[in-house]
Amino acid sequence: AVVSTQNTGEIEKTRSSGKGVPSLKKVHEKEVVKVTDQAEIIKCLTFCCFGEKLVTVGEDKAINIWEYPSLVRRWRITQHLSEVTQVTAHTMGEPEIVSATRGSECFVWDVETGLQKQQLRYNGGVQNAKYRYRNIRYGASGDTFYAVIVPIAWNNKTSSSHLVKYDTTTEIWTVIREQTVRGEPLAELAISSDESFVSTSSSNGHVYIFDAHSLGLRRRVFEAHGLFVTGLSFTSTHTDTQFKLLSVSADRECKVHNPHIADPVRFLKAAAVLLLCIGLIYLLFCLLQSSDLLPHFDDFDEDPIKKDHHHGHSHHGEL
Repeated sequence: AVVSTQNTGEIEKTRSSGKGVPSLKKVHEKEVVKVTDQAEIIKCLTFCCFGEKLVTVGEDKAINIWEYPSLVRRWRITQHLSEVTQVTAHTMGEPEIVSATRGSECFVWDVETGLQKQQLRYNGGVQNAKYRYRNIRYGASGDTFYAVIVPIAWNNKTSSSHLVKYDTTTEIWTVIREQTVRGEPLAELAISSDESFVSTSSSNGHVYIFDAHSLGLRRRVFEAHGLFVTGLSFTSTHTDTQFKLLSVSADRECKVHNPHIADPVRFLKAAAVLLLCIGLIYLLFCLLQSSDLLPHFDDFDEDPIKKDHHHGHSHHGEL
């Protein structure tokens, strides 16, 4: 199985038919690294320890840890009972990885020893329901860990997805933040490099952007794609310090979203609530005035001094 490719960067570009969009024609390969001791199809992989080790997961549910680039197998972990779907490495080079399966298993491993450090369990949500870690990522500093957790048996009417943030600085990781999205199965997960934003997506094509610190919803792009989202990634350029979010989907579209722009729907909702409050206050004022509980404005039209002077003249005339 081919697991790593390096190229010279010499790319020939051609014009695709009809739209004139540059496309890759040929990449001159410099080195192709192959794993010869793993016969199973590789389902997922990641580098860890600043590229000194390679972690691969095959169809046999086993986690293989290799020295890189020699590809000498260091450990083979066979503790998982169901198919491993996710594996992620510590972002600051610590010898630590986390793996998750289609079942409820989510383990933290020591890469140096090949031993399990702890098992993550989700205790929130509906009582007696079984949940699985659908997507997992370390935060930028490695001191935090994010997970998208969904029920194993999904029900469109009652089920909810959960975005959970862990504190990894303690021996036993603890949940410090949680955000619930009702009625939508979340899938993808991305974190900006400065850990300002966290993004996830649903199978309905919606894209969510959260504040990484509080997990408060910052923006929801309703039906960003016509089909389910297959990938999310934050990016920024050298001239633009603000992050942009890229989303790709099975609808063959790639879209760019700005997490710095607040959700217009939330703004409109807040404006509507404010106008409703003003309208209710005005209606209450009118009802009180019509029931004579408040003085009418006509009572204040006449100047009191002139009114007393008028009454004095009338009394003098009677005498």
